[in-house]
Amino acid sequence: MASAYFGFVASDRFVSESSFVVRSAKQPLAGGLGSLLQMTGISRSQDDAYSVQEYILSRDAVAALSHRLNLRDIFARPGADFIARFPSPISGDTDEELFLHYKRMVETTHVSTTGITTLRVQAFRPDDALAINRALLTLGEELVNRMNTRIREDSVRFAEGEVSRAQDRLVETQIKITEFRNRELMLDPSKSSLLVAELIGRLSAELAAVTAQLREVEAASPNSPQIPGLRRRAEALEGQVALERQRVSNSSDGLASKIADFERLSLERDFSVKALASSVTSLELARNEARRQLLYLERVVEPHAADYSAEPQRLRMTLIICMASILVFFIGWLFSAGIKEHSVAGH
Repeated sequence: MASAYFGFVASDRFVSESSFVVRSAKQPLAGGLGSLLQMTGISRSQDDAYSVQEYILSRDAVAALSHRLNLRDIFARPGADFIARFPSPISGDTDEELFLHYKRMVETTHVSTTGITTLRVQAFRPDDALAINRALLTLGEELVNRMNTRIREDSVRFAEGEVSRAQDRLVETQIKITEFRNRELMLDPSKSSLLVAELIGRLSAELAAVTAQLREVEAASPNSPQIPGLRRRAEALEGQVALERQRVSNSSDGLASKIADFERLSLERDFSVKALASSVTSLELARNEARRQLLYLERVVEPHAADYSAEPQRLRMTLIICMASILVFFIGWLFSAGIKEHSVAGH
């Protein structure tokens, strides 16, 4: 029966092979091909290679392929034998049976020493095998891109939030400083206090000069008509000095309290600027780390269309079934002989 099936019934199946490797720029490499790729700044990511391999052999891959290629038509091409085609007499036409048939036609092999994964696709036409292989590689690249997007989002999201909060804090502090300047009608109370101090110094110097002149006139001519004018001028200067000093030391709206409020706002602004700079630095570090963790699916061998059928291996499969049949025959003969001997010994 095996000879009849593989010799006259089994349809030719064409195989398309490709190889790829999943790399990241972070993990160390072993020797061989790994050392060669390390020179280019790309290292092997074995766990992610297994993820791509599992995805290729998953139901999600079958569903995605079904949207891009008509798998049912590909696996049921005219001329396909009744056992290898889908659906077959021993299988139904359900999605589960399609998935099981797909796993018989698609095979992946991963070599851990090099990190290379080989994708092997069978179909009844060479163009179909090539189309499935290319589509699976594209799906693998899309999976890696989705994983990269998740890596970037997870690594950068928190840092971007910190930068946004630091920016809002700086803007809020700057708004408070602007409101303070508009309310008090001064850009910097500290500079205003310097001007007031200079004014008090000039007034005090002038007051000292007038007082000295008044004493000199009183000593020289007690009845001089200049004395009332000098006294009024001295009193005016004393009042002005007292008024300017009150502007500085008044507890409610004096320059001292305004300077304290302005310095507090300036200190908050300085802290906000430093916090923003630190957040921006952390964001750059997070982006650099995310770039180091990015994955790359590199095609080592592009898929090709076969010019001869590699499957089924007719002679090999016939010999395997023949040897298995002989082995089963001898096992059955041994059981039968044992039963007969036990029956004769019982009589």
